[in-house]
Formats: sequence, structure tokens, C-alpha cells
Amino acid sequence: MRITRFIVENFRNLAHVDLELCSGTVIVGENRAGKSNLLHALRLILDGRLSYADRQLGAEDFHDGLSNGEPDWDPMAEGHVIQASIEVEDFMGNAGLIAALSDALVAEDPPRARLTYRFAPVDGTGDDRPRYKGAVYGGAGDGQPISSEKLASLHLVFLHALRDVEADIRNWRRSPLRNLLVTAAAAAGESDGLDDVKAAMKEANDKLNGLAVIKELGENIGGRLVDMVGQGQAVETRLAAAPDEPARLIRAMKLFVDGDANRPLGSASLGTLNVIYLALQELGLDARMVDDPDIAHVVTAIEEPEAHLHPHLQRLVFRRLLRERDGSHTALVTTQSPHIASVTDPRCLVVLRNVGGTTTASQARKADLEPTEWEDIARYLDATRAEIVFARKVLLVEGYAEQVLVPAFARSLGIDLDKEGITVCAVHGTHFSTYVRFCEALGLPWAVITDGDVDSKGRSAGEARAAKLLDVLGLTGSPEDHGIFVGDTTLEYDLVTTRPQNVEPVFSVMKELCAAPSAAVVDAWKGAVPDQEEFMRIVGNAGGKGRYAQRLSVRDIAPSDHVEKALRHLVAR
Repeated sequence: MRITRFIVENFRNLAHVDLELCSGTVIVGENRAGKSNLLHALRLILDGRLSYADRQLGAEDFHDGLSNGEPDWDPMAEGHVIQASIEVEDFMGNAGLIAALSDALVAEDPPRARLTYRFAPVDGTGDDRPRYKGAVYGGAGDGQPISSEKLASLHLVFLHALRDVEADIRNWRRSPLRNLLVTAAAAAGESDGLDDVKAAMKEANDKLNGLAVIKELGENIGGRLVDMVGQGQAVETRLAAAPDEPARLIRAMKLFVDGDANRPLGSASLGTLNVIYLALQELGLDARMVDDPDIAHVVTAIEEPEAHLHPHLQRLVFRRLLRERDGSHTALVTTQSPHIASVTDPRCLVVLRNVGGTTTASQARKADLEPTEWEDIARYLDATRAEIVFARKVLLVEGYAEQVLVPAFARSLGIDLDKEGITVCAVHGTHFSTYVRFCEALGLPWAVITDGDVDSKGRSAGEARAAKLLDVLGLTGSPEDHGIFVGDTTLEYDLVTTRPQNVEPVFSVMKELCAAPSAAVVDAWKGAVPDQEEFMRIVGNAGGKGRYAQRLSVRDIAPSDHVEKALRHLVAR
């Protein structure tokens, strides 16, 4: 089974969001972008733990954009409707899902079902404020009411942000350990060894109760109860380390950490507790899928799980969670962690943005990329920890040297890249097309900086590169009009040919980094810029472009013309 589509309308800041889902979808976005609202909308459809009252919304849950501007505006008096829908495909091989979704079909070839939560008027017309009801329906239009029993076949697990893991594991009703212990106790039955366990526990309890202080305490508790309520109403009590009966003993077991030290969960770090919690959840879900025939598909929704998890743990845990699992699981994860985004199939990334109080959603899968290009993007996100996905604007550059120097250039222009939300991303080459189309799909404003790379015949490879990129994007006009900025030669050489004030700090850095013979060559230039070939030879002798850029970035330097244009272009977008 696959949940292929998720649509939310008029719910809080989600005026209209229409998403194609993967088996493991990761949703990123800044604060107030609507990530929590999106997961709550999913719960309104699928969460069997929500009561009837929990599914009844209020006027404050309607999108503000529906307002007519009047201070006493009431969306319910005007009959507006909140809806959240999922569409389901590939379920015909599962008898439980066929039965559950029989009243929800919207297409037959191939079969597709729709489940919709609708908060809408049920009566009242004219000037009367209608009575509203929130419920789940199946199919198109008004659809058929879907009972909670049928919804049980789609089992939703929701893990909210900043949960108290220790308290949840201790709480028998909420604990993910509960079902595992109950199942283990039932499976144990009358297996060999249980009689010995029972005898050992009885002997241990009898020995404890034989201790004078324990015996006295037990008698004091019983006596105090009789004093308080009388012999006829007092209950009989008994002190014990654990129940004698083996099945009850198994159900009463607790989880300890640190091996033979048997330390309580409270002694573990918050990150360790979160990993334990997720492991128990996964084990419990696997067991329930086997033992409970009513559960046909598990949907796991996790809200910002990165708190307290070391980056390596984030990548390990969520690389596992987000993998394809034979159609029996769907995962939706909201996050602000580049480490979680970095292990996601890039086609499954969704970016939410709050624009004027309304959430817009962009999906990476909309990018028209070949399979090999998607593989390149996946490797790039993994290597760079997916920082590109969390940017407001992206400046794509060729390599490490530009990545180091551009922030220094921005500072010299009075531009704070963080405040502007601009991320400088090196593609480590000149293959910008893949990354530009990826940015386009995610709705990320972008600009490109590339070298001129003029050959011996005076032909600029950079200009040809820019023209080809325009062609791939289906654009016409000047490259700079669309955010593509080409240097004259290379960045390093352009810095001294287009900005004379850079000559002194550049030559100074070269002499610092070079051995005596090369430093003497720089002195021999006497402040005049040599030809490009000799200049770049000394850059190489200074440790290469990367080391040279690192040292130069702490100097007072101005950007070359094309870099300044690119930065100002992005700031203006």
C-alpha cells in the first residue's frame, strides 16, 4: 500500500497544500512554516486515539486568509470548510485494506481510495450560525462516514516533539514496552522453567518478609488500615519484591541500562533515551503487524525528533526509518536538522515556507532530473549535510575557494549572509544544471557564480556554460537577468584585475604562504599584476587555491565585479 497524496485546505496557516508522498517523506521549514499543523491535519484523519471531541475544531482553526477583514468576522457563520485528505493506492493485495477502503474508492483502474477529515456545517442557513461537525469520510464529494474501527487498519503512530521519554516508558498506558511485555508473557505460557521461576520468586519474597524490619513494616501497614477503616473494610496487603506468578512477573519487568550495573532509565542521557524509545516503538510495531490482523499499514508521524540526538545518531536512526519497507509502512518526519534531511531520498523532500501568513509547499520530486542526476543530488546532500535545503536563497559556486571567500566578500559589502538566509553551496565542478533545477523545484531563489575560463583563442567557456544553462532551463535573455554571473578569467585573477585595492593584500598573502623563491617572484612584480599563467602558478605554490583562499578570507578584500553583482542580485530577490 502507498499513501500517494496528502491535501490540506483552510486549516490554520495551511490555505491549500497538496503533496505527493513517498514511503519516507521529510518535511523541512522554518518556525511557523506549518510543519506541526500539517502533522495535526494527518492525525485528524488517521489517529484513532483522538476522541470525537478532539476532532471538533473552532473558528480559530480556519485560515486567516478567508477573513473579510472585519474584526468580528466568523468563518463558521459564513459556512467555510476545513478539509484534510489522503489518497491511497496499491492496496488490492490486502484483504483488510480492501474491506476498510471499500467505501472510499474514487477510482477503479487502478484502484484509488480517499479518506477525508471534514469540519463542515451540518445544519443552519441564512443568518443562523450553522452547527459544525468534524468527522472522517471516504470517497469523493461528501463521501461516506468512515468508522474508527475501519480506520484501525491504518495504524498511526504519532511522536510529538520534546516528549518525556522516561515518563512515557514508565507509564503503563503509553509505554511502547507494554505490548512487548504482554506478548512475551502470553508466549511464555507454561513453558519449561516458569515453575522454577515461580518457586525462586516465592522463596525470595518469603526471605525478605522474614526480615524483622520488613515484617514489622508489613504489620504496621495492615494495622494502620484497620485503624482507619475497620476490619471489615480494610484490604489485606503483602510486601513483595515482585509477584510470584511468572506471567505477571514478566509484565512487571522494567528496562535498565548499562548492563550489569542495572541503572534506571533516568540515569541515561536524553539522546540515549530517545534511541531506546524509537527502538521499542519499532519492535512494537513489527510485533503488532504480525499479531494484529486488523493492522494492514503503519503510518509513523514524527515531529522534530532531532532534539538531544547526536548528528551521527540522527543519520543512523533515520536512514533506517525512512527506508522503503515492502509497502507496509509510511513515515512522515518534520525536522529542522540537516543531518536527517541528508539521509533522505532527495525526491522525498518537502520544503514549507510561511509567506504572508500562508504556507507554501515545494517538492523536490518536481525537478526534472535523470536517475543519475538524482543519485548525484543524494550524494551531494549526504556530503554537505543538506544545508542547501534549509536555505532561503542559494548561491551556487564552483568549489571550495569560492565557498570560503564569498562570505568575506559579503561582509565587505555590508551583507550578512545569515540574516539574508543565503547559503553558499559549492558543486565542486561546473555542472550547475542539476542543482539549479533542484533549487527550482524547492522554490529556492538561486544565483550562480562561474569562472570565465578563457582559452587560448579568447573563447569563454564560462559564457558558453551560462548559455547552455539558460537553454536547459528554457530561458531567454541575458544570463545575469536570470542570476548567472560569469567572471572574466578565474576568481583569483579577477580579484586583482577588477579591484586594484586587492593587489596589496593578495600579494601579501602570497608571500606569507610561499617559500622564498616564489616570494621573491612576488616581490619582483613590484605591485604590478603579472599575466594570468604566472599569477596562478604562484597561487599553486602558495599551497593551492583552497589554502590560499582560507588565508585571504581574513583580509580586507573586495569582491570582483561578477561576485558583487551575484550577491546584490540574491539580496534583492
